[in-house]
Amino acid sequence: MKNNLNSGRLGPWWVGSHMMGETIPKETNTVSLDDSRKDAWGIPQLKINISYDDNDEKMLKDFFKQMTDMYTAAGFTNIKTGDSGQAPGLDIHEMGGVRMGKDPKTSLLNKWNQLHACPNVFVTDGAILLIGGSHAEKRKKYHLSPE
Repeated sequence: MKNNLNSGRLGPWWVGSHMMGETIPKETNTVSLDDSRKDAWGIPQLKINISYDDNDEKMLKDFFKQMTDMYTAAGFTNIKTGDSGQAPGLDIHEMGGVRMGKDPKTSLLNKWNQLHACPNVFVTDGAILLIGGSHAEKRKKYHLSPE
């Protein structure tokens, strides 16, 4: 690479950017047990219902604008943007799939992350957290109790 840079000949080089946004929690995004699909041991498979919304589209549009402005200011040319249309969850770690609360009719977990229906089961992963790594400054402010 060093020799190529010193040779006086340019390209063909390209630069790429990737955005990882965070969709806001929505009641329409759900995880439930599938009534018909089971694994090899007869355990129901997860049925995941998640979709992007208007806020996600605005975030993507803003990313394209900010990236284009930054690349233009840096002197880049032939700048292209594109949305792969990828479904949520294919390259990130989804969080917030298990609702915590006092009422077993509207939540799966109590304030100690125990399943209401089976108190010897604790959920200990990111499923209880509504925000993730892109908000690192807020991590120390997580409150795991619905009270």
